[in-house]
Amino acid sequence: MAVAELPTFAVDPIAAITSAARRFPTIAAVVGFAGMVALLTAMFVVRHMATVPRSFLALAGAVALWYGVQKLGAYRLGPEFSLGLVMSIAYLSIVVLATISAGWLPIENFKKTVLPERGFRPRLSFDQPLGRDKRGGSLLSQVIFAGRVSLTIVVLAVVIGLLFGSLLGLLAGYFGKWVETIINIFVNTTLAFPPLVLLIVIAAIYKRTVWSIGIGLAIVSIPTYARLMRAQTIALREREFVTAARAMGASGRRIMFRDILPNAALPVLSYTFINAAVVIIAEGSLAYLGLSVTFPTPTWGALVVDGRDRLGTDPHIVFVPAVVMFLTVLALNRIGDWARKRAIGERNILA
Repeated sequence: MAVAELPTFAVDPIAAITSAARRFPTIAAVVGFAGMVALLTAMFVVRHMATVPRSFLALAGAVALWYGVQKLGAYRLGPEFSLGLVMSIAYLSIVVLATISAGWLPIENFKKTVLPERGFRPRLSFDQPLGRDKRGGSLLSQVIFAGRVSLTIVVLAVVIGLLFGSLLGLLAGYFGKWVETIINIFVNTTLAFPPLVLLIVIAAIYKRTVWSIGIGLAIVSIPTYARLMRAQTIALREREFVTAARAMGASGRRIMFRDILPNAALPVLSYTFINAAVVIIAEGSLAYLGLSVTFPTPTWGALVVDGRDRLGTDPHIVFVPAVVMFLTVLALNRIGDWARKRAIGERNILA
């Protein structure tokens, strides 16, 4: 008796992978679209729903939207795509542009005070989306104008600390001997002195202005830049291209600034973003102690301190500037991590 042969089904692995790849972005797009719908529903549709379920709906929508966009970006742009990095760059760009153009934006003067008819807290239908402070001032304008002052302090501290610290580290790493000894004494002395005490002394001696606070924070950051540049210089001063330049009669100044500095700059610059985040937190700490820029010049830290007595009744007065500070620090740290990884990759290539 003949046995009937069973039909065989040939499975093409390439076709299966291609089909799965085609379905995957569709699934990611569906998840992202569903998340966007849930988020918009929580924000604009179910406005009379209880706070807790509405918050959970918004959170679930945000997570689904993030997942969908991340997967679609990785599918289209490659596995190195990072939505967090893109969002960090976009957020910082918006903050910087808003603070630079604060005087031309259609917002209230940050010194203006009114008595709002519909309360202080933020509302989507409110003319001030971030609400007002205890004096009736616009928190939106205050956050933007305070960002101008806070970011100016950050730029001063980072630029001065980077220039002086990198120069000291470059000199110590290249010349060594007594030059390195003298610079190390300064660096170790500054590191041994508590940073907060040093900032309190500077704030107590000099008038609390943007320049004095920025220079004080720069002094605190100089030792770290000096150590980073010194380590990079020591690693590079015996490389073949430096030896060749020295054998061809190049001066020490040319070797330092034309050969060593361009190759050592990227790892040091990658630390700048993280240092900027530290400066923002340090300025907020000084503001809490009453040692930052004097009133009425606003900073993010000063806005947080200004609303602490109304934390129980109007918590948004504290939370709005605090969230802006948190997001700015988070974005700077995310960009700093990316820059550090790129610097490590470039260093491995050069090695």
